[in-house]
Amino acid sequence: MNLQDAYYEQKFEIEFLRAKGDAFQAFFERLMGLAYKADFMPCRPWGNQGDRKNDGFLKSEGRLFQVYAPNQMDAAKVKAKITEDFAGAREHWGKHFRTWTFVHNATDGLPPHVQKLLLDFEAAHPGIQLQLWCLEELRVVFRALSVEDKATWFGPALTDATRMKLGFGDLKVVLERIAAFPAPPTTDVKDVPAGKIEANALSEAVARLLKEGMVKSPLVADFLNQWHDETFGGRLAEAFKTEYRRLRESYSPNEIFAELQSWAGGRDRGTPEHELAVLTVIVYYFERCDIFEEPRSTVR
Repeated sequence: MNLQDAYYEQKFEIEFLRAKGDAFQAFFERLMGLAYKADFMPCRPWGNQGDRKNDGFLKSEGRLFQVYAPNQMDAAKVKAKITEDFAGAREHWGKHFRTWTFVHNATDGLPPHVQKLLLDFEAAHPGIQLQLWCLEELRVVFRALSVEDKATWFGPALTDATRMKLGFGDLKVVLERIAAFPAPPTTDVKDVPAGKIEANALSEAVARLLKEGMVKSPLVADFLNQWHDETFGGRLAEAFKTEYRRLRESYSPNEIFAELQSWAGGRDRGTPEHELAVLTVIVYYFERCDIFEEPRSTVR
């Protein structure tokens, strides 16, 4: 995976994880609209008629979508939702679709009795194929987008050219902002152990971004060594540790990484140069201090 693809894929995955309810519907429609243009027909609720169990239709494939992304996934409610929506889809759109696709946000999967329900419906209606789509299916659609469409959605990406231009001035903006946060007393900073990416179950995209940041993370050490305030580096380390511990209470590792990017980057995020500066600083503390978990020692 190249740097540009890793950058966009991480943005896409975090957008998926954060979107719930109507926001997930908007996320889905934006993805499908970029991917399929006029071939995808979104459907808006209309007065007391609602959307008639249609959250989007892909004409070329005869595929009707139903989208469901609650804040908390409840198995009984999912089963009731599928039963109601499939029946409504057949009533209102039955002669138009060949595939009915239930798009959901349960990345850990749906329970077996929900999958059996879909298989039973499919057996009872041999002319209709039923499918479940979640993150991985949507990721396939996203990967097929053009670079221009990805940039329209998430802005300009990091590239090798960005890396070549990164210097002390870019890092200083990020470093000074982070240092402004109050932090507990400093502690010793440790080297990152081997296998830390795997130990934290970080995605391929995040791993690629971390490895890219490692290329110029020595700039951070050089910067801190030359800075007039000798306590600056220690305060930064503690600020990162404190923020990481706070995020660990509520987020998955990939979400923590994205939250750290937002926290470190501040309001000025947007240019590739600034994004790479943020990434480089995060990688420095990923390598050198206690953000993210260390791999467990192998017992022989």
